[in-house]
Amino acid sequence: MINALKDCQLSELESYPVCIIGGGAAGITLAIALSRQGKRVLLIEGGDWKEVQNNDAYTGEAVSPHATTTEFRYQRLGGTTHLWGGRCVPLDSYDLKQRDYVPNSGWPLSADELFPYYSQALDYCDAGENDFTVNALRNQAAMFEDLKQLNGEIKELIERYSLPTDFAKKFGAELKSSKHILVLKGTRVTSMHMNKSGDSVESIELNNGESRLNMKVNQVVIAGGGIESTRLMLATRKHTPAWGRFDSSLGKYYACHYDLIFGSLRFNQNKPYFEFEKTMDGVYARRKLQFNEAFLDQHHLLNSTFRLHFPAYADPSHGSGVLSTIYLAKSVLAKEYQAILNHGGQEVAGNRQYFAHVSNVVTDAHSVAKFGMDWILKRQLAKRKLPYTLINNKNGTYPLEFNSEQVPDKHNQISLLDAVDRFGMPRIKVEWRMTDQDIDSGIRSFQLLKNLLEKTDHCRLEFDAKKLEEGVSSALPVGGHHIGSTRMGTSDSNSIVNSDGRVHGVENLFIASSSVFTTNGHANPTLTIVALSLKIANYLQ
Repeated sequence: MINALKDCQLSELESYPVCIIGGGAAGITLAIALSRQGKRVLLIEGGDWKEVQNNDAYTGEAVSPHATTTEFRYQRLGGTTHLWGGRCVPLDSYDLKQRDYVPNSGWPLSADELFPYYSQALDYCDAGENDFTVNALRNQAAMFEDLKQLNGEIKELIERYSLPTDFAKKFGAELKSSKHILVLKGTRVTSMHMNKSGDSVESIELNNGESRLNMKVNQVVIAGGGIESTRLMLATRKHTPAWGRFDSSLGKYYACHYDLIFGSLRFNQNKPYFEFEKTMDGVYARRKLQFNEAFLDQHHLLNSTFRLHFPAYADPSHGSGVLSTIYLAKSVLAKEYQAILNHGGQEVAGNRQYFAHVSNVVTDAHSVAKFGMDWILKRQLAKRKLPYTLINNKNGTYPLEFNSEQVPDKHNQISLLDAVDRFGMPRIKVEWRMTDQDIDSGIRSFQLLKNLLEKTDHCRLEFDAKKLEEGVSSALPVGGHHIGSTRMGTSDSNSIVNSDGRVHGVENLFIASSSVFTTNGHANPTLTIVALSLKIANYLQ
């Protein structure tokens, strides 16, 4: 059932044994999983079926180059699954381990405790089987022939893609019809009220913008996304002296993955497998390259991945009518995605560039027409959509996309401002930077990959060594990946939640969010968020 606060009785709301705050991927996963086990659940969502147009609740401050606090965040049922790209990637077992050269690393749970939930998480995300090896592809040949010459120092894996699945659409009918779920839409939780010792949540404050209501609770799960989950915890800390024990970790160790497109791979013989492929179970997938665990340890590298990329849309020298068409239509894209067109760089404006793009479209009209037909059939009409456009560079090179984890650093943080939003909740400030270790690892990753590929017969990595440090140092944070600011650990001296997602020393409070990640690996967080939510659901059943 789905309802608004004004249409509910307080006694009815208080009768639910589990209260979930936030209706995105984590919150919906929890609600569905618990309801299927016969558990009654109250799911509280600040938005509605459509995006809330007033971004006041998300307005805050962010230190550049981090995205503004209103970008990549959607206040609606389903959250950011409404517009995500659908990439599903698990953490590596290596990510969970304590690494001597990575400060503050080491999750308090093992791969054996987390990884069994990935199969079910992939089902929730519509991303197929739990197999991320090349053997899952219909074409099981290596990305390029010379990979076998590298003695396993580089491994090839795949990333799977969801439909992409909007959780509100997929589970909407079940949320409406389930006798075990009440979705309270258009309602924000602005505060949690603890008992005097701070070891139990007694009530929460509901606010629909017109009225406030204090509601008693039993079990509470915060599932409001990486930033909002941290914000609610920080707001509660303000009036809970007993939570001073969390001050060394709460809001700190915030991280994003950082992304860089730099250099290019050149193949002197057969071309590599570059485009999207289908797995045996019919899911779109892309190939990627990673250093193996022994190589990472040997060179003290952070975990990362390399993907073959397409040329910068904005540079007409690529000669592609398709890329030029997309570039000329860039104004239809959301602001936060437009920088991708130029590989995150500054666009060179001018009539000459514009006419060069038009010339590409005219001279390559056949490719543009084919692309248009494919776009209609594979994007607009297909249920499982082609994730995005991949176009080869006509000069035979492939720009290299690099994604890396960050070192958990307490100076990267989310904090509260004095100003409040229209619901009376303190606004937030996000401070993010790359550490010296982040930059050093990125630089050496490119250098080491270049050295490895020089052992091969037909593949070379080309880049300007003088620009490498500048390129890595100016890499951008992946704006929608908000990680680590209520981190998981063994005690309240170094973390906020335990391996079950329960807040240390609080008997009835859990967090299901990327904010609990101890380290962030290189993987997109959504699949692991869903897996951790299923783990919490199993604990609460």
